[in-house]
Amino acid sequence: MIRQKIRRCGKVMFIMLSVLFGFLGVLIFTSARWMLSTWAHLDMEELIYHLNAPLEGTSKDVIMSYITSCALISLAILAILIVVFVVLRRRKWMELILGLACIVGGTVSVGYSLYTIWTTLEIDDYLDSQSQYSTIAEDYYVDPATAVITFPEQKRNLIYIYLESMESTYSDKTHGGAYDHNFIPALTELAMDNINFSNSDLLGGAYCTTGTTWTMGGLFAQTSGLPLKIAANGNEMAYQDSFFPELDTLGDVLERAGYRQYFMMGSDASFGGRRNYFVEHGNYEMLDYYWAIDEGLIPDGYYEWWGYEDAKLFDYAKTQLTEIAQSEEPFNFTMLTVATHFEDGYSCDQCDREQYVDDHYGMVIDCSSSRVAEFVQWIQQQDFYENTTVILSGDHLTMDSDFCENIADDYHRSTYNAILNSPITPVNEKNREFTTMDMFPTTIASLGAVIEGDRLGLGTNLYSDRQTLAEELGYDTLNTELSRRSRFFDELSAEVKPVWVGGEGGQKYYVREEERYAAGEWVRYDPHQLWADGEQLYFIGSDGYMVKGWQKIGEEWFHFSESEGHLIEGPFDDPIKSDP
Repeated sequence: MIRQKIRRCGKVMFIMLSVLFGFLGVLIFTSARWMLSTWAHLDMEELIYHLNAPLEGTSKDVIMSYITSCALISLAILAILIVVFVVLRRRKWMELILGLACIVGGTVSVGYSLYTIWTTLEIDDYLDSQSQYSTIAEDYYVDPATAVITFPEQKRNLIYIYLESMESTYSDKTHGGAYDHNFIPALTELAMDNINFSNSDLLGGAYCTTGTTWTMGGLFAQTSGLPLKIAANGNEMAYQDSFFPELDTLGDVLERAGYRQYFMMGSDASFGGRRNYFVEHGNYEMLDYYWAIDEGLIPDGYYEWWGYEDAKLFDYAKTQLTEIAQSEEPFNFTMLTVATHFEDGYSCDQCDREQYVDDHYGMVIDCSSSRVAEFVQWIQQQDFYENTTVILSGDHLTMDSDFCENIADDYHRSTYNAILNSPITPVNEKNREFTTMDMFPTTIASLGAVIEGDRLGLGTNLYSDRQTLAEELGYDTLNTELSRRSRFFDELSAEVKPVWVGGEGGQKYYVREEERYAAGEWVRYDPHQLWADGEQLYFIGSDGYMVKGWQKIGEEWFHFSESEGHLIEGPFDDPIKSDP
């Protein structure tokens, strides 16, 4: 009897293990394939950042893509395996063969998937770079907080438009692009008629270094003069209420100079830590997707692409700029487009489908180029334009998986830029070797401000005749140094005190205002980065850790979430759900 029970138990364990290995093999294989195809140019710096950054605001299309490409397939395989094992329960050898096939196949699938991720992300090189320290930041960083920056008596307004994934590469070869066809004719004309800092004698732009190859990395580089680097074992940014508080950025510089600042985007500003960064550094008013809902511009529940379309973005921007310009204070109005985001972008009813029958992404790029140019024309017709500098800048190179795959190996891809109505003329705007970090001091200079030494952060004022770090050190050397570990960035990350700090005993709550950890008290926190809405109530035990489940506090019982720790219900007389 005992032997039969052991045999039966062993059989059940074998079947469960077989089903588990089969399920995990499919899930991990499809997840790896989905990740590497969705983020075709993913690197470790970006992966580490997004593993630590807030997930709120992620496109529903991306989430649905994962569900349909990975989760549903894996669950279907799980269901099939369960059914097959039930059918074969009396066929010992077939059951054994299927079980071994699941275990071996699952192991091979997981191993192959992890190997593919390891090699594609060049994790060996990343680990090697993290074993070496670079002093490039200590050697070259210029702190904007202490730099001498002199603004003109009459300060100029700034309109800065980040163009999602926009490259000069998209132009035709005649103008300096990589294609026979010009996908950005309107933007090409704007750049050729105004200031375009270029890596060639034609249309060109900036290179992207490590830590600047995704949207938040690109925005960070162009406003701080630094790559966005956090340690792999650093603080989880989803739990932080600050973003490098000791850092001085474009927003900080302009705020001290008396600028009112706004950031308009058609997506959720919380995604990737954007809200924390721009609110903390410059007190920007965030005019995002949820702002549009609150203002009644779009109905509650409306959702297209990453929030709402660029066509609406430009319409709303016109209204806001008209109102903002009525004030006598200078303003910085920053925008971020989204139509050209991966994969293949978002097409609207204004896109030219007749011309681009078989090239959806090319069509979206051309459409975005035209929409941006039309918006710039509107700006030029406004009274405030006379005292306003307009900057158009690609945030990073495209993440689309195949649009640039046939470009010649000797072509150097670069982000797009054009500066309109600048009060000063650059010494040399062509044949420059520079990175998106150089846009930081260049932006301030474009407002007519004088920067002593012409450097801020690791960026160089491109209007000046001073060499950029890419020119002084060589781009490859600069990028290699930035990919290495840095005590400068380690200390920068260490200065950030997260609200929730994980420990062996659970989660501790840091009270920033009092520079202490909570103990034996209630705390309130809005965990909007954690996919929850509104302020939540937590209790921190006398040992300094967040409590969960049913807890007796004083003479009353409270029920807290077992996963997140926030209060669900209470108080009660007993630890059983009842009517209060």
